[in-house]
Amino acid sequence: MDPERKSKYEALLRETKGDIGRIEQQIEKELAAIKERLHTLQEEKKAQLTIYGGYCTLLGIPNDLESDDDEE
Repeated sequence: MDPERKSKYEALLRETKGDIGRIEQQIEKELAAIKERLHTLQEEKKAQLTIYGGYCTLLGIPNDLESDDDEE
């Protein structure tokens, strides 16, 4: 391979490696956002299950969602 062609491929290699690094950073950023959203939803569900359980107690009926809460 002649030096000019080699230089061109080396530049493309560096550029592609940079692209891969940027994609990996974006993946990590997206995963962090998803994890935060899941945490928020889990906390909301926990609060709603507590409220639901309180209503069941007030009504004197069994909490049919109690087993869902135990699984978490």
